[in-house]
Amino acid sequence: MTHEELRDLIPAYALDALEPEEARAVEAHLPGCAECRDELSSLQAVAAELAAGVAPVEPPATLRERVLAVARPRRLAVVPSGLWRAGLAVAAALILILGGITLVQFQRIRTLAAHMGALSARLAAQERVLVLLASPTSRTATLRGSTQANVRFVYDRATGQGALLVSDLRDPGANFVYQLWLVAGQEPQSAGVFRPIPGQPIVIPVNADFRRYQAVAISVEQGPQGSSAGPTTVPILNGTI
Repeated sequence: MTHEELRDLIPAYALDALEPEEARAVEAHLPGCAECRDELSSLQAVAAELAAGVAPVEPPATLRERVLAVARPRRLAVVPSGLWRAGLAVAAALILILGGITLVQFQRIRTLAAHMGALSARLAAQERVLVLLASPTSRTATLRGSTQANVRFVYDRATGQGALLVSDLRDPGANFVYQLWLVAGQEPQSAGVFRPIPGQPIVIPVNADFRRYQAVAISVEQGPQGSSAGPTTVPILNGTI
């Protein structure tokens, strides 16, 4: 196989998705090719970060019982007419108590649902990166600059799909966000804003005609929407694509 053919196999090799014969060909090629070794190292690092970024989430064991207890109908007792005032007071208290319990359970369920929705979105974004990694036409750019962080941009010129993978990036401050830029010549174009999440990688999907761009950059901008006219500060991270 030629160098280009073997390089196209590197993404699948990083995911352990090659046939044995192809895997052996890549392994024979790697010792003599620094370019392919660097590409493999970068792709393996991205895959490892994705694998470490999803912690198993399990709903509380008592959630089902609590929901059923709240939803189960209560039987009403017949109160003698002479005790109607006392009974009314007790009923009102029960309604308030049960209403409070129902509200608490509803809030817990809503919080859990929101958490599961956020997890689902994260998994979908990470699946997108894995699909990009498996593509023979995908490439990875490592962003470097004045800030120490693990930031990589995975992109595929053939499909126009890309994703920024961010981990270990410090908080920019309460009133600021990070803004991603795609750079064509001297004309940067915004590709979205984000804030880091402590302790876990985040993925920012990007769709663009990457044949038009030569670089990606990240700057710190005023939140929550960032800048619409280009970076207002010197980018802290840059990468060539």
